[in-house]
Amino acid sequence: MRFVIRPRRTMALCAALMLATTAAGCAGSGARPGEGPGGITVFAASSLTDVVETFDAAYDGGGRLRVNVGSSSQLVAQIQSGAKADVVITADNEALEPVRPELARETVLATNQLVLALAPGNPAGVAVLRDVTADGIRTALCAPAVPCGRAADHVLETADLHLAEPSLEDSVRSVLTKVSSGQADAGFVYRTDALAAADSGVTYLALPEAPPNPYPAALTSVGAGNDAAAAFYEWLRGPEAAAILEEAGFVPAGDGA
Repeated sequence: MRFVIRPRRTMALCAALMLATTAAGCAGSGARPGEGPGGITVFAASSLTDVVETFDAAYDGGGRLRVNVGSSSQLVAQIQSGAKADVVITADNEALEPVRPELARETVLATNQLVLALAPGNPAGVAVLRDVTADGIRTALCAPAVPCGRAADHVLETADLHLAEPSLEDSVRSVLTKVSSGQADAGFVYRTDALAAADSGVTYLALPEAPPNPYPAALTSVGAGNDAAAAFYEWLRGPEAAAILEEAGFVPAGDGA
């Protein structure tokens, strides 16, 4: 989990405090994380790390954007523990289930697809999905509680494959780091993550067994009372945000998601 406030935003003090605690708001206060007129607190799945940076640069509707990036399960656990979010975007619908009573509005922004990312140069010679079960192949995937872990489990079960000793990670970006650094020969990540790591030499195998992962965005009941947050939520549903998602490799909901 990490809170990020972009350079053009102006809430550095509270951000520093939030890096040291998972409590909602600045330490020792009852203030909400996006405190101040027009503050917008966005919780986003780690697979959206690059996308939310672009959202922040492109959005000009007003309001200071405060981004908390982490695995979907971590974000939801924080909300359950009292953290206040205006908008939350997860990597599947199931992740939102525990906090659905706290949501005012919800929509699917786009879909993503699980792929098998391969270490730079593919030194293990992984050519097909079944190769990840071979002796000596180091494979990483998300833990079962995380959307990317659920998706990986589905793929493996569908293909009737079993991994003896996989490296279980808490987020898809952790899996990607293992693969891009060569600590893992292969890893189950989303297509958008593999594309983002292409410059580091990461390639990937498509997985027809993997169904599309919907990415729901929700305006929380807290956010519904924040005009700036409500405006940002509506912007997320519009063409500019869809174009950003498509550029990153997602399939916007309007394109058949």
